[in-house]
Amino acid sequence: MLRKRFLVFLFLFSFLIRALVFQFFLSKNENYWQVDSTTYHQVANGITSGWGISHEQGESNFYRLPGYSLFLSVFYKLFGPIKTIALWFQIFLSSFIPILIFFLSLSLFPTNLLLAKIASIYSSVHLGFVLYSGFFMSESLFIFFFLLFSIFFFSKVKFNFFLSGLFLGLASLVRPVGHYFIILAIALILIFSSFGNKKFRSSFLFFLGWFIPISFWLIRNFLLLHSVFFHTLPGGHFLYLSAARVAMHEQNCSYWQARENLQKESEVLIKLKEQKLGRPLNEIEHCKLLEGLAARYFVKHPVLAIKNWFTDMMRTTLSLYSAELIYLYNDRAEIDYFNKDRTTWDMFKRYLFPDVSSKLIKIILFFEILFFAFILLGLTLGMIKLLFMIFMYLFSFQKLSKKELCNIGTWLKVIPFIVLFILLSLSGGYARMRLPAEPFLIILSFSFWLSLCGENLLKIN
Repeated sequence: MLRKRFLVFLFLFSFLIRALVFQFFLSKNENYWQVDSTTYHQVANGITSGWGISHEQGESNFYRLPGYSLFLSVFYKLFGPIKTIALWFQIFLSSFIPILIFFLSLSLFPTNLLLAKIASIYSSVHLGFVLYSGFFMSESLFIFFFLLFSIFFFSKVKFNFFLSGLFLGLASLVRPVGHYFIILAIALILIFSSFGNKKFRSSFLFFLGWFIPISFWLIRNFLLLHSVFFHTLPGGHFLYLSAARVAMHEQNCSYWQARENLQKESEVLIKLKEQKLGRPLNEIEHCKLLEGLAARYFVKHPVLAIKNWFTDMMRTTLSLYSAELIYLYNDRAEIDYFNKDRTTWDMFKRYLFPDVSSKLIKIILFFEILFFAFILLGLTLGMIKLLFMIFMYLFSFQKLSKKELCNIGTWLKVIPFIVLFILLSLSGGYARMRLPAEPFLIILSFSFWLSLCGENLLKIN
């Protein structure tokens, strides 16, 4: 009964915070509109108009996954293309995310109810979760499905693997990372599962659950373009966000000039390819050609490429969600992120000495830095403690209890999830790319801090 009251309070509190932020800030001047919003909106209009998963002009969409546009199209069909109506339902759905984090924490640490309560309350006011609940972006919908996948995946119940795969499949239609996580998840099942020969059956059920939702999309793409693929975003993404930063050093020019040069180079290659085939390239062929051109620059200058990838992963790891507030407050003034003269200090200075006059934004920024540092410190110290315990155990210097061994196993299963999200951000480097990993960061960090408080505190319900 007390748990139900807590969850009801958690939902109402989460919804209130998100509703207030949307009503009094994000809904003003269309602050909810982001760079990728236009594509989602156009495809949703295409679906509503009866043209299938296509743009408003009827041209088939391959550039982005269909999940978020399908979500929007339901509300467009019922109420017309009124973006705020869809966003209000998204806010309602996002208010369940702290509740899902509560159950995820219990899946990872079943006996630690206090940890679940603290992690879920913290997530209810977490700036990233609050802001993206009201942005016209796919993050909240993806995180909703990804948390359901994670809850069932880390549950101790054997038959949950099919449901886990099913929710990962739904998440895979929203953000193109599911095919990476299916490989990681099956590897973890085979390594950590104690089901004996049934681990292969569990892996199959998990894969089957994942494949069912995504199969229609892969079949659709194959029928239209005769190739199996998820989307065509990677070509331009890697060429213009990553290879261009290699080219600007090779060509000794600005980032934007390098982009223009790469575009001209790709146009020549496309023309030659089309002449060879005797027809225009379709979208997936165009994507692969751009990927190949980007790879050529990476192979030619591997040190520069790795340096850029590492920089982007660090930006993903350390960037703040307050950057969105600074961006909106400054009338969406663009920052030359990839200026080759931009130093590491310049990146940190943006947050330490923000170029805003609003005291409220500065206060929010200060508290985000404070709490994020607390989360990162707890995670770092927890990993150090984990390595020490493993070392002591392997060399028989210390016997570990069953609970300690379970906790070690939990950390070893969760850390690869966090690492994979960071690795997938190697060409971009924005805080929102870290957002789906935040629940794991929060839970693991607080689990360490609570472990310092002793067993008596951990028994509090």
